[in-house]
Amino acid sequence: MYGTYEPEVLDRLHRIELMMLKDFNEICDTHGIDYFVISGTAIGAVRHQGFIPWDDDIDIAMTRDDYERFVSVLDTDPVYGAKYELWGHERKHRYYNLIPELMLRDTVCVNEIAEVGGYRPGIMIDLFIYDHIPDDPKEAKKVIDRCRFFKTLYLARNINYGKFAAKDGGFTGVKDRILAVIYHLLRLIPKSDELLYRAFMKAAGTARGRSDTYTCLYDTGPHIMGIKGSKSFPTTTLPFEDTTVRAVKNYRAQLARHMGRDYMTLPPEEKRTNHCPVELDFGPYKSM
Repeated sequence: MYGTYEPEVLDRLHRIELMMLKDFNEICDTHGIDYFVISGTAIGAVRHQGFIPWDDDIDIAMTRDDYERFVSVLDTDPVYGAKYELWGHERKHRYYNLIPELMLRDTVCVNEIAEVGGYRPGIMIDLFIYDHIPDDPKEAKKVIDRCRFFKTLYLARNINYGKFAAKDGGFTGVKDRILAVIYHLLRLIPKSDELLYRAFMKAAGTARGRSDTYTCLYDTGPHIMGIKGSKSFPTTTLPFEDTTVRAVKNYRAQLARHMGRDYMTLPPEEKRTNHCPVELDFGPYKSM
């Protein structure tokens, strides 16, 4: 997905997201919670010392333990709890995917998929939870495949691919048609999203606390997102705009594995991606 912003709009979005990142840093620093940047945010920190010029979101990763501590803090902090809202399956507001989203209240940032699903999220930080997986590659693949199965069904249950395809001019392949059928079938099963979520979580917890290997089972590429705790922690800091972010200790090796060895090279324009929304409202932050 890629869209072109008016320069002043993207600049304002970056300023707001930088404010959110600083708040996130403060919460984590105050309460001894660790995290590390991944994907475009990690590339931005290394290659641009800030945002990738066309990028429009922040990607944060946390281990399951640190995420649970973060949730506990946010739920009890009167200042940040009033400013932010966490969306996720076990929260008041759910999103179409399994990735928890830290939303800035009183803003709106709706991408194409969210629009089709009837979701109205705000400007957000993606929180990618890293779970333990078995150190043995064959056993790890079993966990990854099991989680991918339940995650795919969860997405199919929450995204009407038929409606999405119709918006884009029609189905583009057999896969879209199958997902559209699955959407309607799963909607006939009471609490099917709850059943799928619990099945996913059971699979994701298979190796909790019993390995040195982690990955984000929520993502589409867990096989290339894996890290070794002994090589990745303690985290280090990198400059990002006028602040800093945390990164795994071996961040260059992790970036090469996850994003490709040429991550320091600017991609051609046709291969650049972002999440340009179909609706964007800065709310009380319009003057930033």
